[in-house]
Amino acid sequence: MPTPAVVLAAAEGRTEAPLNVVGEATLVKYEPEDCEGRMAVFHLVAPPMSGPPLHVHSREDEFFYVLEGELVFEVDGVCHTVGEGGSVGLLRGVPHRYQNFTDRDARLLIVTTPGAFCGFFKELSAMTPAGGLPTMDQLLSLDATYGLTTLGPPLSAAGAA
Repeated sequence: MPTPAVVLAAAEGRTEAPLNVVGEATLVKYEPEDCEGRMAVFHLVAPPMSGPPLHVHSREDEFFYVLEGELVFEVDGVCHTVGEGGSVGLLRGVPHRYQNFTDRDARLLIVTTPGAFCGFFKELSAMTPAGGLPTMDQLLSLDATYGLTTLGPPLSAAGAA
């Protein structure tokens, strides 16, 4: 059953503790169970040099909103520096990754629709409680379950800045 309203304080999320997604503290602010699977909303704190590998979603559209700091987004091979108040909207099928190349934390909101991708973050966090990337076998298994394809390393490993 959907939850009629979800009201959370800044430090609260829908999971018992924040998730650790590739070294980024992640609060699940709105999960698929709250809205018949329509979306998921996450608040992430991206420390310096953090960011996911190059990947593409086959099932979700994704929206990023930078609350604080600055991130470099690679979208379909083109890098964009996005600062506070900036956003990136992606339809499924668009290869992307981001990286925090600054010396301070960045904060961002991510919205995925539909919301089943929330399970990916939960499983990834359980596999890597200290952060970082899982083994390639673990990542490929998660990718297969959630309709993702990992195409390359994080931007920092790719030599971009």
